[in-house]
Amino acid sequence: MKLSKILEDKKFKIFEKLFIYLCLIIITFSSMIYLYDNRNKTKSKIISYFSQSTYESKNENDYYWAKKIMEGGYILHFRHAERDKWIDVVNYDSLDSHVHNKGDDQTRYPENDYFTDAVCLNERGKVQAKAMAEHLEHINFKVGYVISSTSCRARQTANLVFGGFDEMKTILVHKGPYRENEKKRIEKLKNLYLSLPIMKDKNTIVSAHNSVVNKGMFVNDTSKFENEMKELSLEEGGFFVISKKNGQLKLEHMFYVFSHFSKNFHKR
Repeated sequence: MKLSKILEDKKFKIFEKLFIYLCLIIITFSSMIYLYDNRNKTKSKIISYFSQSTYESKNENDYYWAKKIMEGGYILHFRHAERDKWIDVVNYDSLDSHVHNKGDDQTRYPENDYFTDAVCLNERGKVQAKAMAEHLEHINFKVGYVISSTSCRARQTANLVFGGFDEMKTILVHKGPYRENEKKRIEKLKNLYLSLPIMKDKNTIVSAHNSVVNKGMFVNDTSKFENEMKELSLEEGGFFVISKKNGQLKLEHMFYVFSHFSKNFHKR
């Protein structure tokens, strides 16, 4: 009887341990799935956290450039306002920019199509864009020439924030949907930015995406920006300040989020 009881106790403990291990495996696997499904949000939060702490020590530099661009004469590359984070967004962006018969540098206008939610601004993005427009109007921000990527969310941002755009270019769509030569892509972008008109006392606006602006476009060393942000990357609504002189482009500053710019005009 005693031997039998000892064996039963050992068997129970083995099953108990197996059950605990199984629970741990299930929890770990579930956590991995959750992190994978939410990897964009997690990455954004991590970058935002470190970027915020970095920028808190650079308020004066932000202030200088916020006032400087009010004089006009710069190219401002904006990342579009918020969209829903679809994992396979590149699949739908290529439908927007290429799978149509409207010609080069044209769009399928997916805001009227079945994949609207994949490539256009979400409701928060529309609110964000309208708020940006109100801030710019409040400070009497002078907008000159406006160019947009053919993407729905970039066009909507240009319309809501800047009151429209003068032309569209497919080369301004982020690089995700395409198989292309990186060196040639950068050269095309550089030539496009150099060709953009800059009106007196106004800024030229580019409404586009991340992964468009590249360090290969600029004459200056952009490593300081990469050190601050890990890469030349903006949060939605943020923008780069670019100067053009003697046939060369220079990356002057970056406002990682729009509030890093707008806050400089509100003193209490």
